[in-house]
Amino acid sequence: MNETDKELLAQMANTIRGLAMDAIQRANSGHPGLPMGCAEIAACLYGKELIHNPANPGWLGRDRFVLSAGHGSMLLYAALHLAGYDLSLDDIRNFRQFGSRTPGHPEYGETPGVETTTGPLGQGLAMAAGMALANKMTAARLGVEGEGLLDGKVFVLAGDGCMMEGVAHEAASLAGHLALDNLVAIYDSNDVCLDGPTDECFTEDTRARFRAYGWRVAVIDGCDFDQIERAVRAARRRKGCPSLIIAKTIIGRGSPNLQGTSKTHGAPLGEEEVRLAKESLGIPPEEFHVPEALREAMRLRLGSLKRKESAWKRRFAAWAAANPEKAALWDAYVEKRLPEDIDARIRGVEIAPNSPGRTASSAVLQKLHDLAPFLVGGSADLSCSDNTMMKASGIVAPGAYDERNVKYGVREFAMAAMTSGMALQGMTLPFCGTFLVFSDYMRNAIRLAALMQLRVVYQLTHDSILLGEDGPTHQPVEQLASLRAVPGLTVIRPADSNEVKAAWSCILTKAKGPVALVLSRQGLRDLHETDVPTSEGVGRGGYVVRRESRPGLIDRCLLASGSEVALALDVAGRLEARGESVRVVSMPSFEVFDAQDEAYRQSVIPPGAGECWSIEAGVSLGWHRYIGREGRSVSVESFGASAPGKVMAERFGFTTEKVLARMEAGR
Repeated sequence: MNETDKELLAQMANTIRGLAMDAIQRANSGHPGLPMGCAEIAACLYGKELIHNPANPGWLGRDRFVLSAGHGSMLLYAALHLAGYDLSLDDIRNFRQFGSRTPGHPEYGETPGVETTTGPLGQGLAMAAGMALANKMTAARLGVEGEGLLDGKVFVLAGDGCMMEGVAHEAASLAGHLALDNLVAIYDSNDVCLDGPTDECFTEDTRARFRAYGWRVAVIDGCDFDQIERAVRAARRRKGCPSLIIAKTIIGRGSPNLQGTSKTHGAPLGEEEVRLAKESLGIPPEEFHVPEALREAMRLRLGSLKRKESAWKRRFAAWAAANPEKAALWDAYVEKRLPEDIDARIRGVEIAPNSPGRTASSAVLQKLHDLAPFLVGGSADLSCSDNTMMKASGIVAPGAYDERNVKYGVREFAMAAMTSGMALQGMTLPFCGTFLVFSDYMRNAIRLAALMQLRVVYQLTHDSILLGEDGPTHQPVEQLASLRAVPGLTVIRPADSNEVKAAWSCILTKAKGPVALVLSRQGLRDLHETDVPTSEGVGRGGYVVRRESRPGLIDRCLLASGSEVALALDVAGRLEARGESVRVVSMPSFEVFDAQDEAYRQSVIPPGAGECWSIEAGVSLGWHRYIGREGRSVSVESFGASAPGKVMAERFGFTTEKVLARMEAGR
């Protein structure tokens, strides 16, 4: 690197430090340590190495940068502002303020150039691995490897906290196995974490660990531009494995009294220390100073980056003209294009009578393999049990990235986070599978997907205590309620094959964010009552499957989901035989039902209905907003037991006779 470049990048690094210190001080909140310690890394990436176009943040041919250590958000915001993204100095001044485009941690969709929401440590690395995997898979299926169309690298900056979190290591292990050579992790190794020196809690050999995963590892001085440039360019050239650059840095670098200590990690430096830091770094004392010479240099770089995208567009046009069928497939991936009659095609899928929910979903997935080429799946070592395998494709592996089934191994958390990264890549609609009870391992990744409103599907099977002999460790009780509590996540628990098919139709055509599709292990009785148009059934979230015998009079209203809908219908039949007028409502999705207008909701559950009961093999939490404070629940308020499913139903009260007995007793 020549001296002119070094001088410019040094000016950029100090400007990043100055903007970070000022924004955090003004907000009286934030994390100055990482932005000050990693300023040279950000300057080298955004000032010289990254291939991207700030004028078009969504360019598919770009390199991507993920800040896994999201608490250091001012590093990213300052770099994005200087690089020419639509992020103004006023946005920087409003750091951490209500409604600003510079929230405390990076948020996808809020700030141009932010590739994903980060903050919960380790997940950024896992999502970056998902982005890299999706690029590999789509490039292979489109036949554009080496064409310069989807060859961008995914860079991720991780800190000590990321390296401590298990999710990062789950993802790093799989990334090494899959030889994701388009993934470059930079480790901000400064020997300090929030609570003090890392040697108090973290003394492993990270270099050896990542080498064991199959990564190429380099150790550099993270403040030396020559070393940063060499390491980044070597990683860009590397084939056959992901790269880890361990960058030795100084947290809070430039703060005369606090650098190198945990005091710079998560609190403003204070006005006097900011003044002294600026003085020691040669930064002018005024707030939010950006040298005009730096602005001009970055404007010139922006022009160069725009020309890179223009050259990419010319390559793409030439490729598309020579490969019209693949070009059409590219468009289908980007647009998530489906046949106009997709609902009818899904509803026409043949499914064996009284199939388990997981089996019905598998039959639909086999059809969707051809109807939705952008759909890619995977499982956490359970594809043979959660039935997520698309049989017409093989397993993704080095040299076989054109397949569509990912074996994540027993890595549920990384699976969910990587699936989010795949969705963020923009050309796939990913799904992943495991047992419902293990959604607890995935929960924070599911939460981030909901926060970002990503199109991701979680196929969660073995949905209740009725799965049987595996016992309480594998029998979900509270998981349905806990997933329903996540804002922005749609939970669908189908009653039979009809509702499974309708659920997939809704997932593909109506869902705007992530969906948890909750399916049974045991067989589900086929119900003629659920054989209704998708728009009148699952598409409404809740709908009447049996009307009361005396119009205008409802003695009891029974609400149920999943396998318990058939039970509710049986109970209603017995009650009707005794002279009661009973309505039964299938409630596959609370969230979809709540989105309907009030008139519809009241037509399904009339305010004047008689005694309301919910019947679901899980905790009753959440049902009372439908059945009312005086409503009753047939539910499971304890952990399960190890026994056959029929025994579980008898012992836990999920038989017709047991439910009738409870109703007769009024409890």
